[in-house]
Amino acid sequence: MPTAIAATAAYRNKVATAAATGDALPKAAWLAFGSGDAPYSPDVDTALQAEFLRVATSNEVSGPSLTVRGVLSGQAAGENIVREVAVIAADGTLMGRRVVAPKELEPETEIEFEIVFEY
Repeated sequence: MPTAIAATAAYRNKVATAAATGDALPKAAWLAFGSGDAPYSPDVDTALQAEFLRVATSNEVSGPSLTVRGVLSGQAAGENIVREVAVIAADGTLMGRRVVAPKELEPETEIEFEIVFEY
């Protein structure tokens, strides 16, 4: 079962600004994959440590939870080893990041990743 992660300070600022001004929030648009293994620091992270690919997301809201999913194929990953996964908003803001156990994919395989945010 997925565990919710904290949104980055940059995205929390966008939420606060939208609540204060009525502006729209950018959509969770991309699941990004990288090979970096630095621990997640939501108060300072603004990007993946070593991004190599982005895929479009599917998003689902249930109560106060936002689940963001994306599928990574082995063919798209190539020789890269996945060590970090992040949600990127349509405006390029890093919403959140997760460091995972290293994953190598065979060309004919695919894996679905999901990141959950609690609001």
